[in-house]
Amino acid sequence: MAKKALDELMAQKKYTNITLEQVEIITNPLRALKDGIKLIPALKYGEEKLSGIFLNKEKIATFFNEAGKLEDTGL
Repeated sequence: MAKKALDELMAQKKYTNITLEQVEIITNPLRALKDGIKLIPALKYGEEKLSGIFLNKEKIATFFNEAGKLEDTGL
């Protein structure tokens, strides 16, 4: 669900100032630990984190806005 929502948001060409990095925690558990990821899926920007079982497009867009990375989500 989160991957689909991210793909939809990123397809809107107004999010060009964000670069996504997908990290597989099964093969990179130390990275997840270092980043403070305790629940997946999770998004992290700086020290800000968003995680939860149901991350929909609205929650992700709100997180991006609060992290100061997007001007307008249009949602």
